Amino acid sequence: MRKRRIFRWMRTGLLAFAFVFAVNQYGFALSVVNGTSMEPTLEDGDRLFINRFAYLFNEPQVGDVITFEDPAQDGRYLVKRVVGVSGDRIEIRSGVLYRNGKAVPEPYIDTKIEDGNFGPVTVKPGTVFVLGDNRHKHASRDSRYESVGLVPIDRVDGKVEWIIWRPSLAAFL
Repeated sequence: MRKRRIFRWMRTGLLAFAFVFAVNQYGFALSVVNGTSMEPTLEDGDRLFINRFAYLFNEPQVGDVITFEDPAQDGRYLVKRVVGVSGDRIEIRSGVLYRNGKAVPEPYIDTKIEDGNFGPVTVKPGTVFVLGDNRHKHASRDSRYESVGLVPIDRVDGKVEWIIWRPSLAAFL
């Protein structure tokens, strides 16, 4: 009787551990923004809710804000906006982003792109082209730079769904 009870507790504990592990690995995650590359959309210190389920059966879409493993440093994650998907032709001219020859309206940025002209580059299958929303000169390390380049979809960790908490809005009484 006592052995059976201990066995049930152990089984319940293992099942709970497996469930929590699965949700953490494949479900949802919390993350903290470190840096200013996504301003004005995201600020340094923002706490984010990451949906890892989002790309189990679908690929990132243009406009999605994603987290992905930094190609230059294992274990570090970057957060950027998808501006091009497989087959898209991306180019930057005179401070304006062009996708497939058409200027892209970007209401989420507060300046023209200050880093100069780029491209054109065609997004390869199985990859996405990402930019930080901070388009000031040298403000974002993104797909324009060799250290990031086109991001393989298998490196994408998840889709940013919500800002859970923004420290700049915290007030002390």
